Amino acid sequence: MACNIVQGDSIDCRDSVGGLGLSLLIGEYGNVPQANITASSGVISAMTCSSGKRLFKYELDKENATFTDSVMVSVENGTTHSEQTLTFTIKKMSASHRNNLLTLAYNRLMIVVKDANGINHVMGQVNGADLTSNEGTSGKALGDMNGYTLTFTAKEPVPANTVSDAIYASLQITA
Repeated sequence: MACNIVQGDSIDCRDSVGGLGLSLLIGEYGNVPQANITASSGVISAMTCSSGKRLFKYELDKENATFTDSVMVSVENGTTHSEQTLTFTIKKMSASHRNNLLTLAYNRLMIVVKDANGINHVMGQVNGADLTSNEGTSGKALGDMNGYTLTFTAKEPVPANTVSDAIYASLQITA
């Protein structure tokens, strides 16, 4: 069965910027059941947490985080999926950060990433996301970073859907 190409693409205006915004949301995957999500053509029109549940806001330093969403195609197997990766740092090693990051590592997660253009991407919507690397470092020199570099990954059937700012705001509680 052939898949019909239904549109082309043109060069867009040069009004886009790279990077992520100054915050993102992370919560337990089960806090947002699939039954609470309505999506079509890459856009989520409804998304709510279960009663009493929420996603937590993580503040980011500017130019200190990256989100990638790669479509992976296996010609040999006839399959296509999306691999999503989020990397950011948390400054200052501490027992509080250590304990929080360990809890993230134990859980399957749902993450909503706001990019620097104001577009909110849902990472791990169908299969959940995982904290796959948490590297703490003291630094060597006085000017080196003391803190954690976190990497989250997800494998999804399609690239990340987007949500409006109103939905983003309704899912969160400030850290």
